[in-house]
Amino acid sequence: MPTPPVSPRPPSPVRRKRAAVALTLLLIVLVHLSVIEWLRSELELIAPQDDDDSVISISLQNLLPQTAPPPPSKPQPSPLPTLVDTEPVPAVSASETPVAAVPKAAAEEPATADSPPTEPAHAEADSPPPAEAAAAAAAGNADGVGSEAVAASSGSEPAAATDDTPAAIMPQAPARPLFERASPPPPATLAFRVVGVRNGRRMEGHGSMAWQPDGRRYTLKTEIGVLFFTLLSSSSRGELGSLGIVPELYAEKRIGRSETNTHFHRERQQISFSASTATVPVQGGEQDRGTWVWQLAALGRGDPDKFDAGLVFEMVVAGTKAADRWRIYVNGRDNIDLPDGPVSAWRLSVIPGPDSFERQFDLWLAPERDWYPVKLRHEDRNGNSVDMQLTKIGRN
Repeated sequence: MPTPPVSPRPPSPVRRKRAAVALTLLLIVLVHLSVIEWLRSELELIAPQDDDDSVISISLQNLLPQTAPPPPSKPQPSPLPTLVDTEPVPAVSASETPVAAVPKAAAEEPATADSPPTEPAHAEADSPPPAEAAAAAAAGNADGVGSEAVAASSGSEPAAATDDTPAAIMPQAPARPLFERASPPPPATLAFRVVGVRNGRRMEGHGSMAWQPDGRRYTLKTEIGVLFFTLLSSSSRGELGSLGIVPELYAEKRIGRSETNTHFHRERQQISFSASTATVPVQGGEQDRGTWVWQLAALGRGDPDKFDAGLVFEMVVAGTKAADRWRIYVNGRDNIDLPDGPVSAWRLSVIPGPDSFERQFDLWLAPERDWYPVKLRHEDRNGNSVDMQLTKIGRN
C-alpha cells in the first residue's frame, strides 16, 4: 500500500525569528558598508587632499631592432633643490638651527579675509626661485644692505645651476638668523567649524587641535570629521628647542586607509617614511604636516617684532611620503570674527612646491589670543577648498 506523501512541516517560530534577525544584521552591515564607502568618497571634500598618491603604468612591448641610442640630453636645472639622496650637511642641533628669511623690498597691501592674495597664488611664476633669492641676498649684503638669507630651516641654497651641472643641496654655512627665539603657545584644545567645497558641492563638519607642551616636550593631535565619523586624524610628538618645535614622530590616519608614520631621526640626520622608501637629510628646522602651524605661532609669539607685512621665508615640511619646501608670505592683518568678538590676526599665505597638488594654504594667527590659529584655508590646484574657523578655545 503506497505511503501517503508527508506534508512539509511549517517553520517553527524560533526559526522564523532567527531568520529575521540574520536578515536584519545583513541589512545593517550593508548599510554600514554603504555609509563608509560614501564617507570615503566624501573625504576629499571635507579634508585636505593627500597629493602623494601617484600611479605608474607599465606596458610590455615586442622588442624592436636595436638602434644606436640618441645622445643623452643635458639635465635641466630643478626649480627646487633635490631633497632625496643628497649629501647631508654636518650635524647641527635642530633646536639651535637659526630660522631666517628674505624680506620683500616693499610691504604688500594687507589682503582681506574673504579674498585670497593675488601674488602668493602665482608665486611659482612671479617669485624668484630660492637659489636666485639667496644670490640676491648675498649681493645685498656685499653692498651694505641689511638683507637676510633664505630660511635656514629649509637648507641653504647653492648658486643657480648651469645646463651642465644639476641642481642639488650643498652644505653651506647657516644663514644669519631672522627669528632669534621662539615661544610656543600655552596648552589648549581648539575647536573648529569645517566647511569643504569640491566641484561646487559643500559639506560642513568639525575639527579640533589639541596642543600640549610641557616646556621641554610637546604632543599635538588634530582631527577632522563629519557627525561621529573621523575622516582625518594625525598626531605629532617631539621636543621643544630654543627656536621652536623639533618633531620626532608624525602619524596620520585617513578613513579607509592604514596609518602612516614619518620618523625624524635626528641622530642619523635623516627623515624616513613608512609609506615610501624615500629619505630626506635633516638640516634643522624641518616640520611635519601638523606642527608647521604651531611653529609659525611659536616664532611670532617669541619674536613678534620680526613679523611684518612683506616678509617672505621658507620651511621644509615632511608629509607621509616625502618632504616639500614651502614658501611663506606675511601679508598683513585681517579682522576675524570669533564667537567672543572680532580679533585682529596676521594672515600668512603658504605656497607648497611646484610639484605639489596643493595650491595654497592661508593661515591666520591672532596675537591677542596667544598666537593661536583662528582660521585656516586650504586650496588645491583644482579649485577645491577646505576652511577651518575657530569656534572655541579650551584652556588645558
